This record gives sequence, C-alpha cells and structure tokens, in this order.
Amino acid sequence: DKIITKEDIIMDKYSAIGVLDSGVGGLTVLKELEKSLPSENKIYFGDSLRMPYGNKSEEEIIFLANEMISFLEKRNVKVILLACNTISSYIDKISSNVPLFSIVKSGSKAIYESHTKNTVGLIATKATVNSKSYERELYKLKKDIKIISKDSTKLPKVIDKQIENTPLLNDLIKECIDPILKEDKNIKELVLGCSHFPIIEKEIKAIYKDLTLLDPAKKMVEDTMDYLKKEHLLNDSTDKRTSLYTTEDILEFVAYIKRLSLNIDKLEKVKLLKDD
Repeated sequence: DKIITKEDIIMDKYSAIGVLDSGVGGLTVLKELEKSLPSENKIYFGDSLRMPYGNKSEEEIIFLANEMISFLEKRNVKVILLACNTISSYIDKISSNVPLFSIVKSGSKAIYESHTKNTVGLIATKATVNSKSYERELYKLKKDIKIISKDSTKLPKVIDKQIENTPLLNDLIKECIDPILKEDKNIKELVLGCSHFPIIEKEIKAIYKDLTLLDPAKKMVEDTMDYLKKEHLLNDSTDKRTSLYTTEDILEFVAYIKRLSLNIDKLEKVKLLKDD
C-alpha cells in the first residue's frame, strides 16, 4: 500500500471526523459526537479482531494504531479521535498527518475540572495503568491529585462479547472497583479509563450509587469542537454520513449500535495488513 503523506490528504470542513478504537468501546465517543456535532461526517474504525489491546506489547499497539490511522487518512479525515485509552497512552510514538485527540488527555482534564477530593479512582486496561499516562497528564495540570487505579484485561472483552452475561459482568465490575474503594473509602469520583466502560455505566451505577463516574468522551468531543471552531473546520452542511468499519464480524456491532441508538449509514468488515 502507498504510504500516505500530508500532501495526499484533501481536508476541508466537509471532511469526516475519524474515530478509532480496539473494538466497540469507542462507539461511546461516536455517540457524544452525534449529540454535540450532529452535522459532521464521521468514520469509525473498530479493530475487534485483535481486541483487547490492553495486554499487547507497546510495539504491537503502536503498529496497529498506525495501521488504523493510515486507513482513516486514506478517507481524508480532518482529525482523528483516539477513543482507545491504551492507544492514547502512546500518542507521542504514533504517526499521523492529521491532528490526533487523546482520550487520556481529555480524561485528565475532566478529572481536573470535576474532582472534589484529592484522590480519584481509575479503572482501565493493564497497558493504560502501567503506562502511568493519566498520572503524567494530571501532573501537567495539578500536582496534588492522587490516582488509585485497577486494571482489568477481562472486562473489555466481556463487554465486547458477553455483555448479556450479567453475573459475570457484575463480578468483573466488583473485581475492578472494590480494591480501589478498599484502599480509600472516601473516593467519590471514578474515571472510566477504557472506552468500553461507559457502555456499562448503568450497571456500575447500580452497584456503586455514591460514585460519580467520569466519562472522558464528553471532554474529548468538547476539545474537538473547540479545535474545529478555531480552525474554521466545522461542517455546516445538512448532508452528513456516518460510516463504521470493523475487522470482526459486523453482527457484533449491531447490538451496540442499537444499545446506544446510533445512526449508522454504512457498516462494513475490512482487513488490515496484520489481519490473521
């Protein structure tokens, strides 16, 4: 395949917003885009074939992220939202010809703007927790917010493949959150540090009624809107289109499209270079 350069990308206000994720989780970001930027064209890429990304090596995460970015660039997107926290943790090592937005950076801003105490909880993938990316971003904003984090490699996969298995889902939610509250029972805010977790926001709230859940997607879309306004790239057309591409069977996405009440014009299975 031809390597894409900046000169190859024809970008204007009618170009689409690109969103990428390791699977269905980033659809929560797509939902926020629908709410806040309804007139924009959107292209979503979910690499469900290889999810979860949270237990992959840094080298493989970067390689696969670059593959997805290249796929979106070939479709002339004007920005790319890294809905995957794991990928966002390596944003400085990823190649792109268009502006990238990190959900970790947006999530850290959300913590900074809404925290009521100096300690917050974070549930995320193993790669995100180990990378300390949230701690690094928060340090830039405010040094005295402590994060107590717990990783889960199983929960994103269960959300993707077995969301109707309520007993298993509830067990994994408790396995993730209980140790955080055991360490500090005064925690009031919990960051959903994996794009899959807002999908089960209701299930989490049913168990932990006193926790305020922070979804970084809201801040991410706000940051994107600010950028597009500043660069005069907001789409003012009423002719919009949302396309969704996945490396796995498209039927898996249908249930989540319905669950989130998304409006999708095109749903297609595609291959990346590293497809098995």
